[in-house]
Amino acid sequence: MEKSGVYVYAHDTNDFSNTGLVGDLMPFQAVFKEEKNGISQITLRVPYDQYKRWQACKVGNYIKARVPVRVPPVVSEDQYANSTEVYRYQE
Repeated sequence: MEKSGVYVYAHDTNDFSNTGLVGDLMPFQAVFKEEKNGISQITLRVPYDQYKRWQACKVGNYIKARVPVRVPPVVSEDQYANSTEVYRYQE
């Protein structure tokens, strides 16, 4: 069986390198939704099983899952070599 890579961690955890409270959740469905300059959320449908892993999915706990990510284009100094003005923004 292939792993889904969806894990639940306690609200007070600092280490996300392990498999969390109950291991891989193996959800029936996982939908990632992201709004521009807004909320990112994952909606999961988790099966009931004999180990009661669904009980770890509660308010306050963390969920770790792979989601698609937009990567910004790389901007190099060479692109601005012939420009008369260069604006740099730092956060």
